[in-house]
Amino acid sequence: MIIAFIGGIILGFLFFYSLNFGTNEIKKFKNPSLFIFVTSLLRIFLLLVGFYYLAQNSGHRFFAALVGAILSRVYIVYFYKNKKK
Repeated sequence: MIIAFIGGIILGFLFFYSLNFGTNEIKKFKNPSLFIFVTSLLRIFLLLVGFYYLAQNSGHRFFAALVGAILSRVYIVYFYKNKKK
């Protein structure tokens, strides 16, 4: 279950870092809505595949991975709020 938790943290960081990267790089594209749509699908797909792999048909492991992803989101939001001050 610890591996699922750590994997969830990693998945959360990848998801939210790529979200931040995508919103910062949107200005460089000719069709930004297509870029956001495609990157959103990729991020969601990778997150779901990662959760499926980490859960291994166990609700406890899935919950541990989900908590890890949520904690990484809380950390990233805290980091970026304090970075801008």
